[in-house]
Amino acid sequence: MMDKEMKGGSGMLILLLILSSGFSSASAASPAKIVGVAVSDAASALLKRFWSLKSTTKTAVSGHRPLMKFESGYTVQTVFDGSKLGIEPYSVEMTQSGELLLLDSVNSNLYRFPLPLSRYSRPKLIAGSPEGYVGHIDGRPCEARMNHPKGFTVDERGNIYVADTMNMAIRKISDAGVTTIAGGKWSRGGHLDGPSEDAKFSNDFEVIYIASSCSLLVVDRGNQAIREIQLNFDDCAHQYETGFPLGTAVLLAAGFFGYMLALLQRRLGTMVSNQNEHQTLTKASMSPYQKPIKPSIRSPLIPTGDEAVHMDEEGLFSLIAAEGKHSVSARELSHPR
Repeated sequence: MMDKEMKGGSGMLILLLILSSGFSSASAASPAKIVGVAVSDAASALLKRFWSLKSTTKTAVSGHRPLMKFESGYTVQTVFDGSKLGIEPYSVEMTQSGELLLLDSVNSNLYRFPLPLSRYSRPKLIAGSPEGYVGHIDGRPCEARMNHPKGFTVDERGNIYVADTMNMAIRKISDAGVTTIAGGKWSRGGHLDGPSEDAKFSNDFEVIYIASSCSLLVVDRGNQAIREIQLNFDDCAHQYETGFPLGTAVLLAAGFFGYMLALLQRRLGTMVSNQNEHQTLTKASMSPYQKPIKPSIRSPLIPTGDEAVHMDEEGLFSLIAAEGKHSVSARELSHPR
């Protein structure tokens, strides 16, 4: 809306200037002079309004200020200065062995660093050339050439996958050397899926390793797409070798302890059953003279407390009866019939 007002004001200003020039070239009568003065005043006022609108617009655009809230407690420190070695870091990635990989996109090189980093760290060239030569050459890492790669990723086995963007190819760096796993056959980019040797990519993409699916995700920015490349099982075998034994060990341990518990329970049950059968057979085959002797019912020689009191109560009568029986027996013996 403001642009329309500015355009309308500009047109009116031009019209007024034309009219003022026409009136000035006419007769020098006093009414013409009055009209010319009025027109010039209106033109100057309109011009002032136009410039005021323009300055206000600039102020409104530049009036926004950033709103920041800093959190203290952090320190920034330089741990590697590539300018002294002619290295221009572009991206970094950690390996499973605890080493740091650095990509120099400008010089088309890939380096390996031992940790921890320091100002005196000296990287080792993995792929590329110290002179910064570019190209598309596979083979030995020291002879391989890339063309300004813009990203890379590392799988569980330590294989490196490079997004060689200017070659529109995905390269793989392993112990066997440098190979091309997708793209690279075409001089122009595009969007074509299918077998890796026929695939097409743009010149702006990066790769990400997905361990759970054993695949590479290709973020193809130039084609506004996300592509996927399934890797070989051998490339991800290390993941299963490191993760599988843990679950297997737990299952084997649970099965072993369950088996041992069942075996122990069965062993105890067998022992108890054998013992009961042995006792039954022993009782059945025992002869009468081998049977245990029943306890005697004869009174003890030394009476207990209750028996002693009872004997004290009956002592007199028992003694008299015993004496009478003894005298009768003596008479019968001395005077037999």
